[in-house]
Amino acid sequence: MRIWLVNHYAVPPNIAGITRHFELAKEWAGEEDTQVTIWASSFTHPRRQFISKEEKDAIDFADGMEVNWIWSFPHKKNDVWRIVNMLSFCILFFFRALFTKRPDVIVASSPHIFTGFFAWMVAAIKGCPLVFEVRDLWPDTLIKMGGLKNPSAVRFLTWMENLLYRKAERIIVLTEYQRKFIMKRGFPEEKIKLIPNGVVVKSWSPNPSERDNYKRKMGIPVDDFIAIYTGAHGPANALHHVVKAGKYLEDKKTHIVLIGDGPEKEKLIKLKQEKGIENVHFLDPVPKSEIFNYTYAADCGIICLSDNEIFRGARPNKLFDYSFVGKPIITMVDGELREIVEKNHLGIFSEPENPKALAESIKKVKKFSADQLKEIAKNGRDYIDREGDRKKLAHKYHGILKEMLKERELKKTANLAG
Repeated sequence: MRIWLVNHYAVPPNIAGITRHFELAKEWAGEEDTQVTIWASSFTHPRRQFISKEEKDAIDFADGMEVNWIWSFPHKKNDVWRIVNMLSFCILFFFRALFTKRPDVIVASSPHIFTGFFAWMVAAIKGCPLVFEVRDLWPDTLIKMGGLKNPSAVRFLTWMENLLYRKAERIIVLTEYQRKFIMKRGFPEEKIKLIPNGVVVKSWSPNPSERDNYKRKMGIPVDDFIAIYTGAHGPANALHHVVKAGKYLEDKKTHIVLIGDGPEKEKLIKLKQEKGIENVHFLDPVPKSEIFNYTYAADCGIICLSDNEIFRGARPNKLFDYSFVGKPIITMVDGELREIVEKNHLGIFSEPENPKALAESIKKVKKFSADQLKEIAKNGRDYIDREGDRKKLAHKYHGILKEMLKERELKKTANLAG
């Protein structure tokens, strides 16, 4: 089988960002005897810079796996130039794909929805099926976040969204909320398959002797308590509430560390300075291959998103990362994520967009006994084994693609016989 994975924002594990598709591709190429080509931008969205030759050379490839890097217009903010960045990637992908050997299936991943649309055109021209992977509900997320108000733009993107749901032979979703959302649009349940995020279990193992070293890298005394946030610093993450929580932590031996980057980071640093908050610390992004060491050095993990209906169905990568490392989770996100955390006893829920409540939650976790922490760590690894093992998820995903191609071939044979 020859698979194309098209994701504007895909990055390898040696770079901070969305590593899902590199990890899937490596499993498919290494374990499923599949030829996999990733189409990704050479300009990374979180860092706002191009991937270097040294970083590309450091990628750990499996036999049968390759990357087609697509140039896209650089941008610094979420303004018109980001739209230019999206369209430049799609247009260049489209023309380059036309002159590349036909795959058996194209998997196109959002966000953004333009990737799916241009991938559908390529699939139609080449006569191969399209699988549309929904990692973010466009344009619903943009509308709910207040970033899209133009009625004409809403109608156009909604038309594009429905076309992709209709034309795709399979729709892959990452959450139950997304599955129900698409079903309510009138699309059949059997067409929609759930493949959540996850972790490569063999990619990391705890090293207690390094824990103090990583605390020092964060600038924190080794005996102090750390609540960590790892990931994007964008408008959707509502991290100003996390920063403000610092002023309610009277104990100087309790810290909040935020690792990552994004368009809101400068504002967050300025907020910290203006409020005179000393126990909140900002670190640069680190590769996925190293982020687990920082998380392991911390004492609990924070998950925060805007208190918006669209995020009631979120399952962020951090859920899997924190669970894998065995840290208690403080989620400020209600809905599906809260249900998972509470049902699996992975941590506690803290009122959304309430800095004081977050500070109280951190104090509560700080009082957990050694037995409680041990139990949460076990629950986290059990949850990953059941629902977040990338190897198992990749095998299930590959099976969906194989089944789809088999059905397509049977229909073709039946049509010829008829």
